[in-house]
Amino acid sequence: GAFETALGIHKLSTGSFPTTEQGLELLRPYLAKRIPNDPWGHPYIYRNPGAHSTDPEILSYGADGQPGGLGDDADISNDPVN
Repeated sequence: GAFETALGIHKLSTGSFPTTEQGLELLRPYLAKRIPNDPWGHPYIYRNPGAHSTDPEILSYGADGQPGGLGDDADISNDPVN
Protein backbone atom coordinates (compact mmCIF):
# COMPACT_ATOMS: atom_id res chain seq x y z
CA GLY A 1 0.00 0.00 0.00
CA ALA A 2 2.78 2.43 0.86
CA PHE A 3 4.42 1.85 -2.53
CA GLU A 4 1.19 2.50 -4.42
CA THR A 5 0.58 5.70 -2.42
CA ALA A 6 4.14 6.86 -3.11
CA LEU A 7 3.71 6.03 -6.81
CA GLY A 8 0.57 8.17 -6.91
CA ILE A 9 2.27 11.10 -5.18
CA HIS A 10 5.28 10.82 -7.49
CA LYS A 11 3.01 10.86 -10.54
CA LEU A 12 1.14 13.91 -9.23
CA SER A 13 4.44 15.68 -8.55
CA THR A 14 6.23 14.81 -11.80
CA GLY A 15 3.50 13.85 -14.27
CA SER A 16 4.67 10.25 -14.68
CA PHE A 17 5.51 7.06 -12.84
CA PRO A 18 9.19 6.09 -12.45
CA THR A 19 10.54 4.00 -15.31
CA THR A 20 11.64 0.42 -14.69
CA GLU A 21 15.25 1.62 -14.85
CA GLN A 22 14.65 4.37 -12.27
CA GLY A 23 12.98 1.83 -9.99
CA LEU A 24 11.56 2.14 -6.52
CA GLU A 25 14.48 4.25 -5.25
CA LEU A 26 12.89 7.24 -6.96
CA LEU A 27 10.01 6.91 -4.46
CA ARG A 28 12.28 7.36 -1.44
CA PRO A 29 11.31 11.02 -0.85
CA TYR A 30 7.66 9.96 -0.55
CA LEU A 31 8.17 7.13 1.95
CA ALA A 32 8.59 7.47 5.73
CA LYS A 33 11.30 4.78 5.80
CA ARG A 34 13.89 3.37 3.41
CA ILE A 35 12.76 0.98 0.66
CA PRO A 36 12.24 -2.34 2.47
CA ASN A 37 12.98 -5.81 1.17
CA ASP A 38 10.12 -8.27 0.78
CA PRO A 39 9.22 -10.47 3.79
CA TRP A 40 11.87 -13.00 2.71
CA GLY A 41 14.68 -10.44 2.52
CA HIS A 42 14.73 -10.06 -1.28
CA PRO A 43 14.45 -6.70 -3.05
CA TYR A 44 11.07 -5.98 -4.60
CA ILE A 45 10.93 -5.99 -8.38
CA TYR A 46 9.46 -2.90 -10.05
CA ARG A 47 8.24 -2.86 -13.65
CA ASN A 48 6.65 -0.03 -15.56
CA PRO A 49 4.60 -0.98 -17.42
CA GLY A 50 3.56 -4.10 -15.54
CA ALA A 51 3.39 -7.55 -17.09
CA HIS A 52 -0.38 -7.42 -17.63
CA SER A 53 -1.29 -3.72 -17.72
CA THR A 54 0.08 -0.28 -18.46
CA ASP A 55 0.19 0.48 -14.72
CA PRO A 56 3.38 -0.07 -12.71
CA GLU A 57 3.83 -3.45 -11.05
CA ILE A 58 5.54 -4.17 -7.73
CA LEU A 59 6.44 -7.82 -7.37
CA SER A 60 7.96 -10.26 -4.91
CA TYR A 61 9.12 -13.66 -6.14
CA GLY A 62 8.29 -15.22 -2.77
CA ALA A 63 10.47 -17.21 -0.41
CA ASP A 64 12.67 -18.77 -3.09
CA GLY A 65 13.36 -15.43 -4.86
CA GLN A 66 12.64 -17.07 -8.25
CA PRO A 67 9.77 -16.46 -10.70
CA GLY A 68 6.81 -18.83 -10.34
CA GLY A 69 6.37 -21.31 -7.54
CA LEU A 70 3.67 -22.47 -5.16
CA GLY A 71 2.88 -21.76 -1.52
CA ASP A 72 5.55 -19.58 0.10
CA ASP A 73 7.48 -19.62 -3.19
CA ALA A 74 4.57 -18.11 -5.18
CA ASP A 75 4.94 -14.69 -6.77
CA ILE A 76 3.05 -11.81 -5.12
CA SER A 77 2.13 -8.75 -7.16
CA ASN A 78 -0.12 -5.72 -7.09
CA ASP A 79 -1.11 -6.70 -10.65
CA PRO A 80 -4.82 -7.66 -10.59
CA VAL A 81 -4.13 -10.68 -12.85
CA ASN A 82 -1.91 -12.28 -10.15
